[in-house]
Amino acid sequence: MLRIVSYNIHSGRDLFWRNRLQQMARTLGELQADVIGLQEVHQNSKYGYQADYLAGALQYHSIFAPSIRIADGTYGNALLTRLPILRSRTLSLPAKKEKRCLLQSTLLWKGTEFDTWVTHLSLNQVSRLEQIDMLMTLAKKQQNHPLILVGDFNTTSASFQPILTDCARITCNHLLPTLPSFRRRIDYLFASRHWRVGTYQLIDVRWSDHVPLAATLELSERQVPAE
Repeated sequence: MLRIVSYNIHSGRDLFWRNRLQQMARTLGELQADVIGLQEVHQNSKYGYQADYLAGALQYHSIFAPSIRIADGTYGNALLTRLPILRSRTLSLPAKKEKRCLLQSTLLWKGTEFDTWVTHLSLNQVSRLEQIDMLMTLAKKQQNHPLILVGDFNTTSASFQPILTDCARITCNHLLPTLPSFRRRIDYLFASRHWRVGTYQLIDVRWSDHVPLAATLELSERQVPAE
């Protein structure tokens, strides 16, 4: 089964702003994921080249998608994987204040191409609704192709039904908070009907203000309705 992880790494810091990048690398290594989507990732000299560091520690391929400029570099989303990366691109999402983006990557697994999208949506509700609408439009265009969408959606009610399945909801884990200090679930793993969801779990570590999400997926011989 394909193992996928999503993790908002909070600039590599915990709630007390202590640097936890080494601990994050160790935890991600223990998870042995095939694909990892990361949010709040720095690529600059002020906070470090975090996507490069984590990819190097894990010996994974990496792609970084900048959202905003910080110091002499950028800050945004990243994808780490041990699978072949066939192609990727970064799309800007509509936003009134802080810029947001969608990292789209096509990977190869067991001879099948599939897309993995990584994003981090706005705190502003108006912008966030526009971003969700754009993601839904893009996902509808991908209905004939296996798709996984992961990230921090900054809302407790993100849904892409009937196009994508919420991995937490279908496994009855949707009440578990991904942002423990606020007891809210704002991070999600979504999968198209091409995938059968095996397991879903939250990893109980406090290296960030968020916890990592992990799921196992298997390509289904017949398409599964989204839930």
